Amino acid sequence: MPHTPQTALVRLIQGITPARNIAPGDRVAVRPHVVLLTDHDAAQALDVCGGKVAPGITALVACRDSALQARAAAAGLRSIEPGCELAALIDQALIVPGECAASTMPAIAALGGMGALGLRLTPRDLGRLLAGHVVDITVPGVTRLELAGARQAHVAGRDVFHALRRELRVDNLAGCALEISGPGLAGLALFERAGLCSLASQAGLFAAFCTVDRAAVAALNADIQRPYAALEPEKGAAWLRSATLDLAHAVVTATPPEGVDAARGIAEFHGERIDQVIIGGDYSCGIEVLRHLAAAVKQRKLHTGMVCDVVPDSPRVAQQAAMHDLLETLADHGVKLHPAGTPPATLLQPDRKAVLTTISAPAGVWRVGPFAAAIVACAGMLAHPERIDAQPQRDSKLSGRRPKPG
Repeated sequence: MPHTPQTALVRLIQGITPARNIAPGDRVAVRPHVVLLTDHDAAQALDVCGGKVAPGITALVACRDSALQARAAAAGLRSIEPGCELAALIDQALIVPGECAASTMPAIAALGGMGALGLRLTPRDLGRLLAGHVVDITVPGVTRLELAGARQAHVAGRDVFHALRRELRVDNLAGCALEISGPGLAGLALFERAGLCSLASQAGLFAAFCTVDRAAVAALNADIQRPYAALEPEKGAAWLRSATLDLAHAVVTATPPEGVDAARGIAEFHGERIDQVIIGGDYSCGIEVLRHLAAAVKQRKLHTGMVCDVVPDSPRVAQQAAMHDLLETLADHGVKLHPAGTPPATLLQPDRKAVLTTISAPAGVWRVGPFAAAIVACAGMLAHPERIDAQPQRDSKLSGRRPKPG
């Protein structure tokens, strides 16, 4: 049978299945490189695999329940910090470009930002993988998306996803995969690409996948010491459709409590009062975000009465921030610092209207990107950063000056 040219994502799936010459629509058996269990699925998965991990399986567990963690360790799973799962996978190179990790976590889709595949499966499927079996998936049709142009100031990776969701229409995304490339991708750092891809499940996508360009290779090589595959589409690969997104069309976005379908440019919600901001969770509080927040609170200070909580992505991020005096700066300006892995939802105060930077949120809670969250913490309301920047700083002499009587 002649070879069918494949997209980069289909090539990745080809690497984890014994089937040959796969194409979109095929039903194939796969065995991911990494299986990740959490408190929500570990008990069921361990029951399915009989409490023993088959040889050759990279099996990880992130549990707060000590009894469950002990059971997983006895079965042969390696423990990682709960609440820091994505940071551990990426920063410790437990997963690299061209590989696949399986989990029940919606945020596993963020791995697409580094050219890997985060496959969301059921606890039963994870248990079958731990037992050495394969699971069946349908190879998705792939939409090619080229990013062009330059983004506006303060626009983050998640804001780019909301823009493409609007322009491509959500009906055209369900069940398919996005393969993202183009000159505009070079302007997005790896953590921003992860943010872009992390919202794939919000639109019913199989996956969002960023091809590994030169900028990504340079960043990845600083941390990854083992070989990896920077997959590209083959010449002649068939696409479900092709589209281009001008990054200038992406705007800073807020998601109200009603859900992602109600997400709009944050300027449309200008003036909505907020008195608690929680930055962290789902790989949304890396060193770049902490630098941004530190600069914001130094320049503008937290809004009066604002509660601002921060949960670093990992102990490593917290250590880096401490070395650069960022944690001291944040604490000096009233920001509450919490250990890496703290569940952001547990920090919510019932008498406050809150904003989170996680992918999902409890009822009644707003969501914004981490850069926008820093502005909200200083403004005390949802507001476009440029509208805030156009106003005098609250602690400046100009802000309190009144015109002299004529």
